[in-house]
Amino acid sequence: MKKVTEFSGEANELDIDEWLFDLNNLFSLMKLQGETKILETMGKLTGPALRWYQENLKSFTNWSDAEKALRDRFKEFTSDSQLMQEFFYIHQEENQSVISFYKNVLRKYRKYRQFITEQQVITVLQNGVKNSLKEHLIRNEKEIKKPEQWSQVVREEEYIQKRIQQQINVLHHEPKNPPFFEHTLPTATIQPTATIQPTSTNGSDDGDDPCGAKKSSTKTTFAPIFVEILCNNTLQKALIDTGSAITIIHQHLLNDISHEKLMSKTINHLSANCSTLNIIGEISLEINVNGIKTTIIADVTTNLVTNLILGSDWIQSNNVYSYT
Repeated sequence: MKKVTEFSGEANELDIDEWLFDLNNLFSLMKLQGETKILETMGKLTGPALRWYQENLKSFTNWSDAEKALRDRFKEFTSDSQLMQEFFYIHQEENQSVISFYKNVLRKYRKYRQFITEQQVITVLQNGVKNSLKEHLIRNEKEIKKPEQWSQVVREEEYIQKRIQQQINVLHHEPKNPPFFEHTLPTATIQPTATIQPTSTNGSDDGDDPCGAKKSSTKTTFAPIFVEILCNNTLQKALIDTGSAITIIHQHLLNDISHEKLMSKTINHLSANCSTLNIIGEISLEINVNGIKTTIIADVTTNLVTNLILGSDWIQSNNVYSYT
């Protein structure tokens, strides 16, 4: 349930239309009736707005009266033409996420929807989004008919760009840099030992090696280790495994940690023994090891043998070493 911030009616505060929209959504979730809504609203007001509401409480015969009175009393006195002009020049801020930008446009659209079409909303989104995402959106603009479709396309592209950047960070990894966690991890090894032997492989995490292919090769073996970390500020045990190309988290662990919205996707990964990992989406994680914080985008699976695996993408991008 979304938390509704208190409204004081003072300058530079949340717009009254946006606040009433959030408040009505909350009341709908709580299934409140008219008179109860009038009384509950006092708990969401503060300062001058609360004093004014209490003074006029007896004049509200129903919730519609109270809502209209609030809107009339605290509505910003800005001309419709000026508000419309501001709407068509909304741009994504430098450090603003694409979802935050999208929601900001939709909030303002709700105020002027009698004057604005959905196609105009898409135009505002296309023009205002940061340049790095525009090329992909232009290529797909024929498929975008509604703002919700724009949101889906741009979120997928933003995710792809983040994953590409992670791979670039791995490729440009320089061992001469001071190792991030050299003295913080347990002394169990994650260094490779090379042995030459005939092997019968059953596949790989990335699917490049077909299941059942036989060959004689140099096989690099690794010793995975468990460490205690903070995952999104929640204490967890994680398996650090250089044999896993990607970081993976079990779906049920999401019930125990705070996290952003799950980005849905449906693919299968093959583990080293050709068992299939059912990937249902991805999530951004903050990994804190002894006070050192990093972030990684992890795939979410329904059938992982452990809660969390920190794979080579996290290990290499953060220059992680552990010595025996």
